[in-house]
Amino acid sequence: MIKIPVYLRDMCDAKHLVQAASGCEKNVDLICGRYIVDAKSMLGVFSLPTFDDVELGVEEEDEEKLRKTLESLKLIRE
Repeated sequence: MIKIPVYLRDMCDAKHLVQAASGCEKNVDLICGRYIVDAKSMLGVFSLPTFDDVELGVEEEDEEKLRKTLESLKLIRE
């Protein structure tokens, strides 16, 4: 599993992240500290206590496609 650091400023960014993750065939996890939720679930993403220091855990097969989508949405944290 490859981790991609993401930057979520508000609920709109979270919505775009869920839409991008839903396009992946394999599981995509959103990791925030000790919390791990399904990145394809809007309810799961909104249940996170904070959007600071968040990473996406994605399988290798889906990484390139998801990374391009996130870069176009300006959600990747450098």
